[in-house]
Amino acid sequence: MTAQGTVTGQMAPDAIRAAEGSADDVAFQRNLYTDPNATRRQLHWDRRHFVMDRVERYSAPGDRLLEIGVGCGIFTEGMAGSGRLVDAVDIHPAYLANVEGKAGISVHQKDATQKLGLGPHKLAICSEVLEHVPPSGSQGLLDAVHDSLEPGGHFILTTPQRWATVELMARLFKFPAVLWLARKIYGHAEELGHINLLTAGQLQQQIDKAGFEVVEQKRFGFYLPLIAEAGGKPGAKLLKALDRALANVPVLRGLLWTQGYVLKKPSA
Repeated sequence: MTAQGTVTGQMAPDAIRAAEGSADDVAFQRNLYTDPNATRRQLHWDRRHFVMDRVERYSAPGDRLLEIGVGCGIFTEGMAGSGRLVDAVDIHPAYLANVEGKAGISVHQKDATQKLGLGPHKLAICSEVLEHVPPSGSQGLLDAVHDSLEPGGHFILTTPQRWATVELMARLFKFPAVLWLARKIYGHAEELGHINLLTAGQLQQQIDKAGFEVVEQKRFGFYLPLIAEAGGKPGAKLLKALDRALANVPVLRGLLWTQGYVLKKPSA
């Protein structure tokens, strides 16, 4: 791998396509972190903090890392900027083009539900990608990451929970009248394109089958439309407090948006 990014690999004819991956998508994803709404902004920054804190904890400068699903490149750039060497994998050229050529990053256009053939890595991340993969490819993605880690390597995974309030609301957007009303209220509303939403129990089964050990599991990110959209910063603080409270309540913690994991490939 060189310090300047290179594109390698070919996609399978039936490669998984979860989104168009245009330059507009890159800009949209990056803008989530500067959203003027305090709650929406907080949801995305909390997830970024979860991932990057554990990148720092479980890897060191000079380590070779794998990222599945580049998106706007906010994690890619963060890892490379801290001295890690990043193999960035995505099926969409626009996402790869956004980080190509930057120091410490090599880009690979590949279908991550298949074996990647990129050699062993100290750590891998896959944040908000699994929900875009058709259910038939979900286990394959976890298997491919397991195959790409060195023994004892760690995998940081985040994906939405099936019954999270955000996801329940987004499902209503399939009805034109609801989508129209939401756009009138919020100014912007779109379906999330999430086609593989798993409960914690369902995801645990796939994690076990892939051969990972669970080092850490955390559920976080609470959203209620009225409080989030009209409550401003006080509303964001209230939802954050409810987030912490619900995280410890069986069943109700399934309403939180993100399930985050630190997984480990056994040493032997």
